[in-house]
Amino acid sequence: MPPVRTSSPAGASPARPRKQDHRARVGAARREKTRLLLLESAMLVFARRGVEASVIDEVIGTAGMSRGTFYNYFRSNEELLAAVARAVSDEMLRIVDPVALVHADPAARVATGVRSMLAVARTHPHLAAFMVRGGIAALGTQGLAVEALARDVAAGMDAGRFSRMHPRLAFDVVAGSVLAGMHTLLTAKAPRDYPEELAGTLLRALGVANATAQRLANLPLARALVPPESLLARAEARAARAGAR
Repeated sequence: MPPVRTSSPAGASPARPRKQDHRARVGAARREKTRLLLLESAMLVFARRGVEASVIDEVIGTAGMSRGTFYNYFRSNEELLAAVARAVSDEMLRIVDPVALVHADPAARVATGVRSMLAVARTHPHLAAFMVRGGIAALGTQGLAVEALARDVAAGMDAGRFSRMHPRLAFDVVAGSVLAGMHTLLTAKAPRDYPEELAGTLLRALGVANATAQRLANLPLARALVPPESLLARAEARAARAGAR
C-alpha cells in the first residue's frame, strides 16, 4: 500500500513557521524599543548640548548601551539628529493636529496649532530646549508637523485668508516665530497670554485683519493630549527621575 499522507487542517500553519513568526515579532519589538530608547536619550542630550556638538558618546552613556548597539541603528551624529527631529515632528503633529483640525478655517488652524505647540512646550521643557537649541534643524524637513503647517498656510492663501507670498517665506514666518516663542517660554517669565499674543501677531503678519486675528487667536482651545508612551512624555519622565537622584 502507498504511504498515507497527512495534512494540516485547511487554513492551519505548520508549527515551525508559527514559532518563527513569533520570534520575528519579538525581535522586531525589541529592536524598536532599543531604537526609541536611543531617540529618547538623544533628544535629552541634544537639549543639553545643542545640535552642533558631537553627542554620540553621551547618548550611548545616557541610553546605557554599547557602541556596537548604537551603530546598528545610526551611523553619524547627523543621522541621529535627523531621526530625532522626524520623531519629534511626527509626535507633535499627532498631538496638535486633532486640536487644530476642529476648525475649517485655515487661519484658525494656524493660530490654534501655534498656541497648542507652545502649550505643549510649556509643560515639556526638554522638548522646548531641543527645539530652541536645534533651531530649524530640529523641525526636520519631512516631518508630519512641517507638512501640516505647509498645508494650512497654503490653504489660507488659496482661501484668501492670507496674503500671497512665497510658501517658504510664510513657513519661515510661522516656524521661526514658534521657535522664538519656545525660547521665551524657556528663558523668561512670559505672561500667561503670551501664546495668544504670538498667534495673533503671526496672523497679522500673514495678512489677517487686526480684529479677526485677535478673535481667532483667542478661540476656545482644547487641551492637547500628550500620551504617556510618547517620546516627549518618556523623555520628560526620564529627566525628572535623573534629577531626583
